[in-house]
Amino acid sequence: MRFRWVVWSALGGLIAGVPWMAQASPVLRCYFEVNAERYEQAFVPVSDPYTVGSVDLGGRFRFKAVVLGDDRRVDLINLYVSYQTQRQPMVLQHVKFITPAAQSTPAPDALTGRVALYSPFLGKELTYGCALHEVTP
Repeated sequence: MRFRWVVWSALGGLIAGVPWMAQASPVLRCYFEVNAERYEQAFVPVSDPYTVGSVDLGGRFRFKAVVLGDDRRVDLINLYVSYQTQRQPMVLQHVKFITPAAQSTPAPDALTGRVALYSPFLGKELTYGCALHEVTP
């Protein structure tokens, strides 16, 4: 009986002395260019897609990234790009990625590639690229 206690005490001391590895969290990072202006935005996983707002890009485009998941993994990414008309936003693109893999050092456009979209009225160009990063806190 005494032997078991000594073994468990020793194991407890070893386990307590071992630094635990921090869990990597996924973060979607996107890079944009509109009218020679550059933007960068990070998006973290959420559980409720209806709480996610869109990002204004140069007063002409809007970008919304809905990253569904938790602090360990991403289940789904929906990307929406809209052109801002005088009355309301007009959807130009909707892209869906199902269970994408996060990478520790991805290229800036590893998830989406380099995407170019054009406004329907003035021919303004939006280019963007996104990558799903694995970030250790």
